[in-house]
Amino acid sequence: MPVIEPSLINPTDTSSALSRARLSDNFDTFLSLLTAQLANQDPLNPVDSAAFTQQLVQYSQVEQQIATNDKLASLLNQSAAAGSAAAVSFIGKTAVFTSDVARLSEGAASWNYDITGAVGTANISIRDSAGREVHSENVVAANGVKTFEWDGRDLSGRAMADGPYRIVITAADANGDDVEAATTVQETITGIDFGTTGVATVMTVTGVRAFDSIHAVRN
Repeated sequence: MPVIEPSLINPTDTSSALSRARLSDNFDTFLSLLTAQLANQDPLNPVDSAAFTQQLVQYSQVEQQIATNDKLASLLNQSAAAGSAAAVSFIGKTAVFTSDVARLSEGAASWNYDITGAVGTANISIRDSAGREVHSENVVAANGVKTFEWDGRDLSGRAMADGPYRIVITAADANGDDVEAATTVQETITGIDFGTTGVATVMTVTGVRAFDSIHAVRN
């Protein structure tokens, strides 16, 4: 009795057109074999019709699965299109990003940070794109979200060039254990980049940021 090729229901086969073509070829083969078998069967010992029915049911199930996959692919495409439209609507809005990198522009850069649980003093270090420390100062450790504003001058008072800079905060709790700082920056979204993979990333004056780094969006 002819059987359905396992590859027809292989979940790794993502081409519904190819699956349909192979299903059609196998069904034609099945009908040819079935016709030959019926023409040459022993009339005193005919083939059980239940076996034919089972094969037809299997073909029907495979065809239904391919149709279901087509519908799921269509839903995914619609969802992606809706997500793209939503992402584009963020252009021009101000967003708060979870990040330790801010852009120095016209002698100003700022970060929000939270070192809740820290005691004593905390050290704030500003570093350039090469990782060199260009500014350092101590602040009083306190609970809650605080803002650090940098005037863009290095340790010698020289104005630094505009560009991205990273903040590194060192703080400790009452037991002397390090307290990790949660930092955010606020920037305007200037564009959305879908790249070659279709995964949206956010464009700001600092560069490209991951979409899931958005902490909040404001008008």
